[in-house]
Amino acid sequence: MKILKSWLEDYIDKKISNKRLEEIFINSGLEVEAVETSIDDKVVVAKIKDIYKHPNADKLKLVTLSVGDREVKVVCGANNIETKQIVPLALPGAKIQGEILKEAVIRGERSFGMLCSEKELGLGDDHSGIKILSDEWIPGERVNSYIACDTVFDLSVSANRGDCLSHLGVSREICAYEKTRLTKQPVKLSKTDSNSAFDKLSLKVGDVSLCPQYYARLIEGVKIGPSPKWLQERLIACGAKPINNVVDITNFILLDLGYPMHAFDYKKIKDKKIIVRTAKNNEEIITLDGELRNLNNKSLVIADSEKPIAIAGIVGGENSEVDESTDAVVLEAAQFNSKNIRETSKYLNLKTEASYRFERGIDSGGIEYAINKAANLITQVAGGRILSGIVSSGDVPEKNFVIANYDKIRDMLGIKISNDKINYYLKLLGFEIESGRIAVPFWRHDITIWQDIAEEVGRLFGYEKVSRCKLEKINPPKKSSFYFQEKIKDFMILHGYSESINYPFLSEKIVSSQFTSQSQFLKVENPLQPENRYLRDSIIPSLLGNISKNSAFDDVKLYEIGHTFFKTKEQVVFSFVSSEKNYDQFIMFLNKFLDEFRIDKKYAKVTNFSRDDLYIYKIKRPTLFAAEINISGFLSANKFDQDIKLANYSKEICYRGVSKYPAVTRDLAFLFDKSINAGSVSKAIYRLSGLVNRVELFDEFCSDKFGKNKKSMAFHLFLQSFKNTLTDKEADSQVEKIISGVEKEFNAKIRS
Repeated sequence: MKILKSWLEDYIDKKISNKRLEEIFINSGLEVEAVETSIDDKVVVAKIKDIYKHPNADKLKLVTLSVGDREVKVVCGANNIETKQIVPLALPGAKIQGEILKEAVIRGERSFGMLCSEKELGLGDDHSGIKILSDEWIPGERVNSYIACDTVFDLSVSANRGDCLSHLGVSREICAYEKTRLTKQPVKLSKTDSNSAFDKLSLKVGDVSLCPQYYARLIEGVKIGPSPKWLQERLIACGAKPINNVVDITNFILLDLGYPMHAFDYKKIKDKKIIVRTAKNNEEIITLDGELRNLNNKSLVIADSEKPIAIAGIVGGENSEVDESTDAVVLEAAQFNSKNIRETSKYLNLKTEASYRFERGIDSGGIEYAINKAANLITQVAGGRILSGIVSSGDVPEKNFVIANYDKIRDMLGIKISNDKINYYLKLLGFEIESGRIAVPFWRHDITIWQDIAEEVGRLFGYEKVSRCKLEKINPPKKSSFYFQEKIKDFMILHGYSESINYPFLSEKIVSSQFTSQSQFLKVENPLQPENRYLRDSIIPSLLGNISKNSAFDDVKLYEIGHTFFKTKEQVVFSFVSSEKNYDQFIMFLNKFLDEFRIDKKYAKVTNFSRDDLYIYKIKRPTLFAAEINISGFLSANKFDQDIKLANYSKEICYRGVSKYPAVTRDLAFLFDKSINAGSVSKAIYRLSGLVNRVELFDEFCSDKFGKNKKSMAFHLFLQSFKNTLTDKEADSQVEKIISGVEKEFNAKIRS
């Protein structure tokens, strides 16, 4: 979810740095996926030094600009630029209108950036020319250090924190950590009408368990049109598309307060009745996206006296849509059953911003506030009058309580903290303390037990402040079946086998061709793939399928440890197949395996597949050998040796960060002595340049035309910086360094 810093400041009467906000988000369990400014950091102040005519285009110019300590050349088509002007320059890597800017060749001339208009900077709609900046601005500095711009935080909100799916909810968290007051302005209705909404609209809720609260307001005299600039900008910054002034307000409230709302065209509601009911089986509605939806009798709908006009909590209907002819709207705000919304959304395969929030639970105590704020805003942007009274059903529910187990909270956290301090932290988060009980705020659906309360206290106290303590030594547990299985894998890899991991399903084609009856197999009711609907009773068909897909290899040796399924039991089985042509060697290896793991031969089943047997798998080999061993008994009874020691992983693991800038690729081919291996060359290339993040060998070729005992090896090189997009000059400099180093270290020669 995208959160605007300026929007947060509507609720927080305190200036907070971006770095501190990121810390708060992380401590609140909100993952910060990205932080962006409306004007990218790579848009810099530049001074025009020279302007030349483009040699290949009459309407384009070549512009040389000074950017602090260096010069940049760009291609530009604007007519309002002159030498000595100060202008905004977007360098390669800058994000402009949602796209990452790259170097480009325009009509034969290379452009290392782009001069920006007001529109491209997000400062207005003017894109007739380049934005001219003040002469006092210093070339090389970031434009956003001079122009006030917004910061957008892209947050990943976990499923249990539906309260943070709005700017108000996130602001609550910030205020708690900053120990400051949340500024939530009261709503005072303006432009009201003495006429009563009750005289013009009726409401009936069929099942209150599916719709505990429903509120509707009637606004007459609205004029549908585009939203004002401030509203459109906020929606766009959060990833929403402006539609019209009334619909945009409902989306604004969703992002602002976390309440999904809907607006109906009043005159399209038959008999002016709103009925909240479950749909009839196979009842249909065309939704706002133009799709025909077939409903079942569990789907909750908003209907009039004749038909459904919306799928409750998910999406509106096309038959009640607000459009240019609308002059009166019914504004809906409600609380729907989370489980029902989730089931209907899944049944329809339809996820919306509304269903996303209803599934996680909304603030059931603030619905009236939300609908009043939305009604007020609609009259401000679309005109109209709010009719008196809210047509409603249901009441605000009673609060949930959790017993205040202060001692248990202290023991769980391992900290010394007073009861008063615990209460203080909880009050910051909106909890109330009543007679030894803790009242949970309506917006916190994830708090049900005292352990949840302890977590809230812990994060405000600061988990980093919890003192460390040594754990007592315990006797190591007996080695589990994991060790036995891993030892088998070590043994197989040592003898040239590769591990295979397959889905435990078989196709009807395999089953019917190999067995006389399908009745012995377990059939999957909802298969991942319609053709693979049977659970396997052997791993060998899966391994044969792997071999058929690796026909280019002469000898294929595969093994797998997995589950097989029968109507009365499930087994863990070890299977391996080999395409070697000597049956005696295969049996010798099988016996060696059985001896190594002390397994009786009676548990092993060997199959010799002929060419005809393999035809069904599309394997063109004369023969294949397979063995399958039921190891369930050994695993369940721990019959394996407790002194099992696994092979150590000898390769050094190196971790490298991920750059946000694109990589530059180069291909290099060298002549080497035959004794030189590709691995040592790759290591040398990594060592020679810190900007190389990947080396791939893509060709190795030996020929007498290269000279006696010589061979050619060619590599893909990927160069990438963490600071900027590499220019050709920077990349070429690194490549020259690599060529020189490889030639010197391996007595190699670069191929042209």
